[in-house]
Formats: sequence, structure tokens, C-alpha cells
Amino acid sequence: MAKFIKKISNLFLGFWVFIYILLEELIWDTIAIPVFRFVHSLKVLQRIESSVVDLNRYALLCVFLFLFIQVELLGFIAIGLLAKGSLAFGITLYIGKIPVAAFTFWLFRIAKVKLLTFAWFKVSYDFLIWIIDTIKTSAIHQSIVGQIVNVKQKLEKLLPRNWVQTVKKSSLFLSINRSRLAFIRYLKSLT
Repeated sequence: MAKFIKKISNLFLGFWVFIYILLEELIWDTIAIPVFRFVHSLKVLQRIESSVVDLNRYALLCVFLFLFIQVELLGFIAIGLLAKGSLAFGITLYIGKIPVAAFTFWLFRIAKVKLLTFAWFKVSYDFLIWIIDTIKTSAIHQSIVGQIVNVKQKLEKLLPRNWVQTVKKSSLFLSINRSRLAFIRYLKSLT
């Protein structure tokens, strides 16, 4: 019975390790961090930062929870759309929620001290950090990360040295890059 429980718990942990790595490697590192850096660099937000710090903790909690719940609901809807086979709309919705998630992360970073004054919020935050630490220190996570590093190293050896420049010169990449630059110019015009 103990072996069965251990197998089930390893399967459960393996699932969450896979989800965590997928979100961290593909979404967070490649998309969300650059968006967060951009959001953080906006002059409007730098001016708002002092105002946010001056808000009372209940107002901060309401704003944070509203944004957090919105981001999570959009994520669940996007995953549901992906599961139903609506790939383009699901991916678009998931990528579209990233600026809101970056803003929410920025707000949390600014208001963390005040938000953690709520006992239930601190317990929830500490529990989430414990889960992430448990995932990161698990043998399954270490093994998968090691395999990812090996695959990346093998791909670097297989791909020609100028493959990045080749991809950047492709028409699809150029149109995506032009769209991204136009979006950034639009956001900067708002400040």
C-alpha cells in the first residue's frame, strides 16, 4: 500500500513539476519577464508607485485580488479553449493576459509588505512558496531540468551558428517584430 501511495504522489508531483516547468520556461522566462520589465519601466507606473504605497491595506487588497482573480480566470478560460481545440483563440487569450499579470506582479511587489499583514494572505503566500520550493527541490524537477539543459546543449551543437539571424530575417518573424514594436510605441504614447 505504501508503494502505491508513493507512486500516486510521484505521479501527482510529476504533473505539477511539468506544469511548473512549462509555465516557467516557456511563459515566464520568454514572455512575462520582458513584459514585466517593460511595464516596470513605464514612467506612469513610476509616478503611481508612491501613490500605491500610500493606499491603505484594504484598498490594496481589493485591487490586487481583483487583478489576480481576473488573470487566473483568463488563464482557466484560455486553457479551456485550448482543451476544446480552439488553439488560436486560446493562445491569443493566454498571451493577452500576460500584461495584466505583469501589472499584477508589479503591484504585488510594491504592496507585498502591506498585503502580508493579512494573516490569511501570509499563510496562503507561505503555502504557495512552500509548494514551489517542494517542486523545485524534488528529484523529478531536478531530473527534468537536467534533461532540458542537455537537450538545449545538443540543439546548440546541431543548429548552425547563424540560425538566430536566419529566423530573424524570416518574413513571419519580421511581421511579428513589427507588430510588437507598434504595440510598444502605442503603450509609450499612453504615458
